Amino acid sequence: MRARSSNRALRRVTAALLLATALAASAQADERRALVGYYPSWLEAKAAKLVATPRGYTHVILAFAKPDFVWNGKDWTGTGLQFAGSPADVRREIAALQARGTKVVLAVGGATYLNWAPLAAEGEHPGKITAALTKFVADLGLDGIDVDYETDGTGPKQIAEYRGVIRALSNAAGAKMLSLAAWSTGADCSKATGTAPCGGKTGVWDGRTGRERLVFADTSLLAKLAMINVMSYDAGIESFDPVKAWSLYRDLVPARITLNIGFEISPEGWGPARLVATNAKAVCPGARVKADQFGAPVNQPYSVERALNDGPLSSAKNARDGAMLWHLVKDQALPRCGRPVTVSPRELELTARVLLDRKRSASPAFSEDTDDH
Repeated sequence: MRARSSNRALRRVTAALLLATALAASAQADERRALVGYYPSWLEAKAAKLVATPRGYTHVILAFAKPDFVWNGKDWTGTGLQFAGSPADVRREIAALQARGTKVVLAVGGATYLNWAPLAAEGEHPGKITAALTKFVADLGLDGIDVDYETDGTGPKQIAEYRGVIRALSNAAGAKMLSLAAWSTGADCSKATGTAPCGGKTGVWDGRTGRERLVFADTSLLAKLAMINVMSYDAGIESFDPVKAWSLYRDLVPARITLNIGFEISPEGWGPARLVATNAKAVCPGARVKADQFGAPVNQPYSVERALNDGPLSSAKNARDGAMLWHLVKDQALPRCGRPVTVSPRELELTARVLLDRKRSASPAFSEDTDDH
């Protein structure tokens, strides 16, 4: 009996130590500026496993779950996620990331899953979709839910649906975190929003300009959000400045919300933009921002360094404001321009983490010999 009691006691002590380690890691991560990476489930079979995500990331967001979500508890059918491994396999990887202090969140929506109406209808009265998402988050031990509403348009119907989706996903997340991927020009001004916040000017219309500004006119929705990731990419460099986009959001949302400036590994889906790591590498065509959304000249590098220094690191509103990457696996056929190259996911992580931690001299990311491809 003594031996069994001793074994039980040892197991309790071990479990307590593991819990304490995980909590300490989580607390340390909470003190750092955010560095968020989206993980595309459909590329898992061809890429590094989820658990191989570099330690510089504070949050990993799993992409994408369908808005008309179904969960059978056994496989990915009806979820929209396309992992090659089983839910049990992914659950173990999630736990491993969390043990080191990385939070793991489920993204709902994206550019291809657009059947939002059933979920939006559950904003006021939670139903089966909300319940399925809540159970999925619990079953996989996730830390929260990310809203990725990418339907085009800014009319009353779209705004009402977007608001319903935020309410429904907030209900599904419960006490866990709710984050949101915000459109690049969503905080810009349009005729519908009024132009006072933008110096009397309207932004370049792209079908979603001013969308989040209209949605958040209902300020009760902002109270539900812990983090916003601005999709400040894929909008070109001729008349779009990611720093301006981030700054407009920073003025729009409360300081308590962590606000991250977004990056996409080149080539982007639209336009000639070529993201580089540091200002010194902005020599390729497409590596300099020409003007902002309101026609003001910019002529600044399209670089991780410039975006962070002039964006989150220039503001004292929230000490956790940081960066987001779409996506962690995009690292193939990167465009080159002589010896300097566009940034890779690994180099972006090193560069961003160094800047966010304010330890520039300690990282190879600022060496001109860096070619981490």
